[in-house]
Amino acid sequence: MLCRKFGAEAAYTPMLHSRIFSENEKYRREEFTTCKEDRPLFVQFCANDPDILLEAARRVEPHCDYVDINLGCPQRIARRGYYGAFLMDNLQLVKSLVEKLAINLNVPVSCKIRVFPKLEDTINYARMLEEAGCSLLAVHGRTRDEKDGKKFRADWKAIKAVKNALRIPVLANGNIRHMDDVKTCLEETSADGVLSAETLLENPALFAGFRTAEWVDDGEASNKDGLLDQADLVVEYLKLCERYPVPWRMIRSHVHKMLGEWFRIHPQVREDLNAQSRLTFEFLHDMVNRLRELGVRIPLYLKEKDSHVQGVSEDGLAN
Repeated sequence: MLCRKFGAEAAYTPMLHSRIFSENEKYRREEFTTCKEDRPLFVQFCANDPDILLEAARRVEPHCDYVDINLGCPQRIARRGYYGAFLMDNLQLVKSLVEKLAINLNVPVSCKIRVFPKLEDTINYARMLEEAGCSLLAVHGRTRDEKDGKKFRADWKAIKAVKNALRIPVLANGNIRHMDDVKTCLEETSADGVLSAETLLENPALFAGFRTAEWVDDGEASNKDGLLDQADLVVEYLKLCERYPVPWRMIRSHVHKMLGEWFRIHPQVREDLNAQSRLTFEFLHDMVNRLRELGVRIPLYLKEKDSHVQGVSEDGLAN
C-alpha cells in the first residue's frame, strides 16, 4: 500500500508455494493478505503440477486481477523444489501449467521468466507462453545463473526482442534503481511497464521520482522542497501494518531494508532490533524516535515526477 501511494500502479504478492497453499489453511491465512484497495493485484505462485496449481489459483481468483506463475526464481530452494527458473529445462511442463490456468480461470494468467543464454531460445520460450495462454509476460533480463544483480547487468536488448516478438503486454525487470533507469528502460525495451523489487525495499517512493543519496547530484541535494524523510516513510509503513496485519517476520525484514543506511551509522540500534525475539509496534516506533534523537536523517531526494510510467511493485511488497 505504501508503494502504491508513491506511484506503483500494480503489485505482486510474495511468491506462494502452490502445494502448501492448497493444503495448509494457516499458510493461506498468513501468506496471502490483501484488501479491497490492493488492486490491481498479481497473485504469484511457484508450481510444478498443473492440477495443484489450479486448485491454489481458484482460491485466490476472486481477490486478484492476474494469477501469476513465477518461472524466474533462480535460488537454491527453487532448484530443490523444482520450480521457478529450473523449469526452463522442461518447457512442456511449463506449457501445461499455463494452459491449465488459462483454460480454467476467469482471470488472466501472467508469467515471469528469465532469459536463456541464447536469444533465439528466449524468444521461442516467450512465444510458447503466449500460445499457451499467457496474457502478460514479465521478463527479467538475466539468465538463471546470473543471480547477483550487482555483478550482472540485465540484458534490456533481450527484453526488447521479446517485446517485438509478442502481441501481449511485456514488463521489463532488471537494473532499476531510480526514475532515470525507468525512463531509459522503457525507451530501450519498448516495454509496457517496469518492475522493481530490491530497490523498492529500500526506497518505496521510487516511482514518485525519489532516489537515495547514492544516486543524487548536487542540484538535487540542495532542493530542500524535494526531500522525503525516510523516518516518515517507516512510520507510515508501520501504521499500514497496524491497519493491514501481516506476519512480523515480513515487518522485520522490511524495516531492516528501509533503515539500512541508518543502521550502518548506528549499528547498536540494529543489534537492539535483532535482539527482539518478539516485536511490537511500540518498540518499532520508539526505535525510529531513538534514531531521530541521535540526529540521524536519511532523506530521499526528488529528481522529477512529471512522467507517467507503469510502475509495478514486485515480490512481496503488495502489503
